Amino acid sequence: MKPKMPIGLKPIKTIVFSLSLLVSFVLILLSHSLHAQNDVLVDGIIGIVGNKIVLHSDIEIQYQQSLAQGMSPDESIKCQIFDQLMMEKLLINQAELDSIVVTEDEIEIEIDNRFRYYISLLGSEEKFEEYFNKTVLEFKDEFRPEVQQILLAKRMQEDIVSTVKVTPIEVKEFFAEIPKDSLPYFNAEVQVAEIVLNPIITKEAKEAAKAKLRDFKARILSEQNTFEELAETYSQDPGSGAQGGNLGLQSRGTYVKEFEAAAFNLKNKDEMTDIVETQFGFHLIRLIERIGNNINLQHILIKPTISTADFDLTKAKADSIRTLILNDSISFKEAVDEYSEDENSQSVAGSLVNRQTGSTYFEMDQLDPDVFFAIESLKEGEMSQPTLVKAPDGSKQYKIFIIQSRTVPHRANLEDDYSRIQEFAQQQKQNEAMNKWITEKVENTFVRLNDQYSSCSSMIKWGN
Repeated sequence: MKPKMPIGLKPIKTIVFSLSLLVSFVLILLSHSLHAQNDVLVDGIIGIVGNKIVLHSDIEIQYQQSLAQGMSPDESIKCQIFDQLMMEKLLINQAELDSIVVTEDEIEIEIDNRFRYYISLLGSEEKFEEYFNKTVLEFKDEFRPEVQQILLAKRMQEDIVSTVKVTPIEVKEFFAEIPKDSLPYFNAEVQVAEIVLNPIITKEAKEAAKAKLRDFKARILSEQNTFEELAETYSQDPGSGAQGGNLGLQSRGTYVKEFEAAAFNLKNKDEMTDIVETQFGFHLIRLIERIGNNINLQHILIKPTISTADFDLTKAKADSIRTLILNDSISFKEAVDEYSEDENSQSVAGSLVNRQTGSTYFEMDQLDPDVFFAIESLKEGEMSQPTLVKAPDGSKQYKIFIIQSRTVPHRANLEDDYSRIQEFAQQQKQNEAMNKWITEKVENTFVRLNDQYSSCSSMIKWGN
């Protein structure tokens, strides 16, 4: 199994010949931005796979994104993009023929996760809506069909390559075939894990927050104020507060479990819950309407006031956990399982995941500033002091970091980089499996290409 691509290149993951979900969302957002800036895009069908089409504008949008990311103008890039889009359409076409299903819950969860991420990049929901001149709810409604197609392609490809694995012998053979002068040079990198502790909130602070919501509920029931008025004035959810607390039509799996359990227990229009406590604070929730398994809600969020003394208590708890680990009374992983209050990192033993690469390795300049300064001087296996860190939603948390690994700049080698080389080897084997699958499916699928791209060598596989 000889390497067919420089190992130093970042591998294409999840959808081997297509777009990752993260990149797909960037391109979808970009397409809306481009359409907003240009009244008309010259367009036309340039590819057909089964009953799926590829438009000229699909290629142009992705090409412009490549240029925006610093790539030099090159028509061959359009060939590569066209090839990827044809693969995506073939995957979707076959997924539909094979009756592969993506549930509404999966679509909603994916949309919600991605929008939270992009809103955090722009700073707030208001800035997001101002930039695109459209509400988040409007965007979500427009994205659902596109996201459903992306997830279908992903699921189809997972089915194709799920059984493709490489053996240790294949990994060694793969590495041995790489020319020595082509081995990548890795910069210094770290792997970091964390324990997350939210501020300890006093009983008095909780009672004060709940008292506010009880008062709001009484004022709404007595028609002294509307739900919308109180949400716009007092809700501490910056996204929905400005919309009168409106969360839009959502399905199960969208909200945290405590919120969702209370919300889906509402039966009648305008019915309100009792006060609901979640990791975000306290909520008063009202039902606007139910449509099948979907639910349209409003809520008012009140966060308990956190004092300096509360932060001091949290730091003291973090110090005690750190001491337990240093005294070998508990391992870092055990402490993550028992004490960490972040479900995402807890599910992967506290490991931080690099959003830029999808791996757990970070070059130092890829770390958030709070993390960078906390671990800058630490050696492998060492822990940071409890560090106060600002979360994406503006709240503050104490975190303890540990350096799982720290590498110096080096040429790739099997001893230090086996897991990476294994990943590259497996991805190449998966690519080969995908190429074989394409060849077989193209023979039995209606495929047509526009002559405009007939000179692209990458398009030979499509039989035109």
